[in-house]
Amino acid sequence: QVRPLLLFQSSNGDELTTLAEYVERMKEGQEHIYYLTGASREAVENSPHLEAFRAQEYEVLYLTDTIDEIMVGHLTEFDGKQLQSAGKGTVEFGTEDERKDAEDARKAQEENHASLLELLQETLIDHVKEVRLSNRLTSSAACLVGDTFDMSPGLERLLRQSGQEAPDQKRILELNPDHKILTQMKTMYETNSADPQIVDYAHLLYGQAVIAEGSQLPDPAGFARRVADLMAQ
Repeated sequence: QVRPLLLFQSSNGDELTTLAEYVERMKEGQEHIYYLTGASREAVENSPHLEAFRAQEYEVLYLTDTIDEIMVGHLTEFDGKQLQSAGKGTVEFGTEDERKDAEDARKAQEENHASLLELLQETLIDHVKEVRLSNRLTSSAACLVGDTFDMSPGLERLLRQSGQEAPDQKRILELNPDHKILTQMKTMYETNSADPQIVDYAHLLYGQAVIAEGSQLPDPAGFARRVADLMAQ
């Protein structure tokens, strides 16, 4: 068995950790071993995907070697705990009661933002499969996440760099319901749902999320124009 010998960088500190040591430190109610892949430790540490993990003091493994993108496709569990990317699927924190309270609060927020989210999804239909509210963001306005079994952006880039085909995957745009930008967009929508600025903000949020994960913008010139227009205002 090689798994017990593997060493990982971690949000727990500068020392490398084994999976067994990670499991020993898991919080009450924690069901998964969390990790995030990225080009460097700095890139992973600064990822918006980890904001709630830091706030809730959940440890995350930092997978920064190129081979890690392939390795995690085979290393799916350890000691009965499933490995889960912090950048995929949904995340749940706390005990069962705390998770239920958080889910009830999220549903109430989504009902409150339903019409705006529908408009944003229609606006970005060429780029994302869904627009939803996030429970992993605390300070950033937006991030892109994949479904549980989607290919990561890093693996997509790795395959294309090696000359292999990688499917074009639409991902999920998550928005921070407590961010001032979303609050302002909701006010704009309630004032005039046809306000063209809402469309510009939608594309800016998507572009910001693409940049934050280290991917390339689909329309850099359009993004730059929208930023310039916003600055001019």
